[in-house]
Amino acid sequence: MKEQATAVALVALWVLGWGVGGSLIDAGLIGAGVYDLDGGQTGTLLTFLLWSLLWGGFGLKLWRRRVAGGSDAGREDNGSSGT
Repeated sequence: MKEQATAVALVALWVLGWGVGGSLIDAGLIGAGVYDLDGGQTGTLLTFLLWSLLWGGFGLKLWRRRVAGGSDAGREDNGSSGT
């Protein structure tokens, strides 16, 4: 049960980071005058797509590391048998 709660928390934090990060990047680009919302939302779409690919790749990498190391966590560091 604890492992399932940890997985849910990881996904929730990832989604929160994706949303907040994308919004901050978008707001920064709009504030810097790179693009504006009056001329359409092509800039926002491009920011969304690029950030989603970047953040998604990061999340996938973290998830794979968690899954691969989940059963062996702590065994290499202190030599415990896990029992």
